[in-house]
Amino acid sequence: MKKYLLACLSIVLLASVAVLTSCSDDESFDAPTLVLSQTEVTASPGDDVTVNVTTTTDGGFKSLVVTKFWDGTPQGTPQTFDSPITSLTYTVTEADADHIVTLNFKLTDNKGKTDEKELVISVELTPLQILLKYNWRLDQEIRKKTNLNDIADAYTDDVYRFNADGTYNKSIGAKVDDFGDIWYNYCYYDLNQNTLRLMMSRTGAFGEEEMDILDITVIDASKLYANVTYYGLDIFDPTYDPEEEYEKRFVAVAKTANFDPYLPGPDDDETGPAGFCAEVEFDND
Repeated sequence: MKKYLLACLSIVLLASVAVLTSCSDDESFDAPTLVLSQTEVTASPGDDVTVNVTTTTDGGFKSLVVTKFWDGTPQGTPQTFDSPITSLTYTVTEADADHIVTLNFKLTDNKGKTDEKELVISVELTPLQILLKYNWRLDQEIRKKTNLNDIADAYTDDVYRFNADGTYNKSIGAKVDDFGDIWYNYCYYDLNQNTLRLMMSRTGAFGEEEMDILDITVIDASKLYANVTYYGLDIFDPTYDPEEEYEKRFVAVAKTANFDPYLPGPDDDETGPAGFCAEVEFDND
């Protein structure tokens, strides 16, 4: 009986030593650490965002998993690395601009311990990217002299579309004016992203070339405001000065497949009233 008790006591002691040894082994390894060179960054679609990654795994490196989130929802397949990396580069996409973008980094060691860090990317569209992303409906023309909306009714349903190839067009809508809407082709544009001067060329039915110059003061996902100077309005109405300052205000609207260039219907969509666009060189430095 005494031998049996001694044997049992030995087993208990050995088990206790094993547990203590196991716990001691785990505790002898420091928890893994993960350090990112930056945790917040601002970028535009097309930009490369590079973050330096430093990992320490006293218990042995098992994996580093990088997951992209939009507004807290994971996107696509996470990137998994089975050996340490020193940096990671992410290219911002157009679609990212509509979301809060987060890259989650999760480090795991061979003991199952983890550390996590996040990189938050604030995506800002450039002025040109905003101009291209939306169609723009002319909403108001504020005469600076009176601070009143002076837009002609025929222009209240005009919608402009700018294309990545440097061309633009206007959907005249159901309201048509007495001259310009049936005379000009809407042709080329140039935007100086530093001064925000927007130059827009038109070609008349006799080949005459006109240039509209808009100095943008506000452009974002909902609106575009621009200063413009009109000349010769006094010829038609003596209450106007020979030179009048206006602020054109546009509303951003979604680009859709039903955009109809020029007059309603498909007949003039390709040719326009003038039938061609004169080549121009922009002086927009």
